[in-house]
Amino acid sequence: MWAACAVTALSACSDWTETESLNLVENGIAQQQGEAYAKYLANLRDYKAQDHKVVYGWFDNSEKTPFTRGQHLSDVPDSIDVVIAGTPELTELEVAEVAELHQKGTQVFFSLSYDRIKKAYEEAVKEAGETRDFATVLSEEVNKVMAQQAPFDGLVVEYKGSSPVYMTTAEKAEAAAHQATILSAVQSWRSANGDKKLAFYGYPAHLLDLASILPDCRHIILVTDKVGDVQQYGIEAMQALISDKVPADRFVISVSTVSLDTTDKNTGFLGDARATTEAAYWLTTPTTGITKAGLAILDIQNDYYNATNTYQYVREAIQIMNPAPAK
Repeated sequence: MWAACAVTALSACSDWTETESLNLVENGIAQQQGEAYAKYLANLRDYKAQDHKVVYGWFDNSEKTPFTRGQHLSDVPDSIDVVIAGTPELTELEVAEVAELHQKGTQVFFSLSYDRIKKAYEEAVKEAGETRDFATVLSEEVNKVMAQQAPFDGLVVEYKGSSPVYMTTAEKAEAAAHQATILSAVQSWRSANGDKKLAFYGYPAHLLDLASILPDCRHIILVTDKVGDVQQYGIEAMQALISDKVPADRFVISVSTVSLDTTDKNTGFLGDARATTEAAYWLTTPTTGITKAGLAILDIQNDYYNATNTYQYVREAIQIMNPAPAK
């Protein structure tokens, strides 16, 4: 399948996503048919450089000794634009897999998540008797995360936080101080890494100081993975436009893959349909006032495990958003 892509410059990626990194490595295609494979990679990179609906994928790489192919970064579909490593500390194997992704034009980001730090702190206070104040812990954790840069191509700042509308004056000042800690670290990172990309994931309406980075963000990823219907995607986008600091031309909506817990009938679904599929169709329809830039998929690694095809529903969503031309 990949060989056909190698001789045809496509504007979409359905054929490309049929290829898995596992097959490429085990079958030795790169060594056996080096010229054709090199052309395939060139076409793949050309596609990603063209205007299309982008796809971000959050990947849980917390297992540092993989025991299934689904735990390998390099096995995500070739047409994914950005993979976000959930754990930024990479092993030598993961660094090598990032290099494989780079050959395909796939970028790899790390994330700075305020909400993850906050949750870990609250659990430490409750279970381990953490006595330091949150501001101190936040500063330490932010510095620790931001030290993990190479070989990443960009950063996602994650901030859900709370709405300032109902905050007291003291609470708003505290939230502003926390955001300032993150903002300072991000600004330092940008100064040192001007060639790398920045994205935001969260609620723009909850931002105070951090709102100043939004115009510099490649994409603004909205928190829509738990909405009840597709109409809510547009509502969330309109609610994000709280000021002229929020660009309307780069919105990405988020969905989750279906949980590996078979008793969980809600995660990754919109009613009886898969959220990846419904969101992809919504992204193909016109909406006034905003630009539908693409899709962000949480826990993308879960979709590896399908009976008929690895990453079956991620592939389907990509094909819906970026259909291959008729041959």
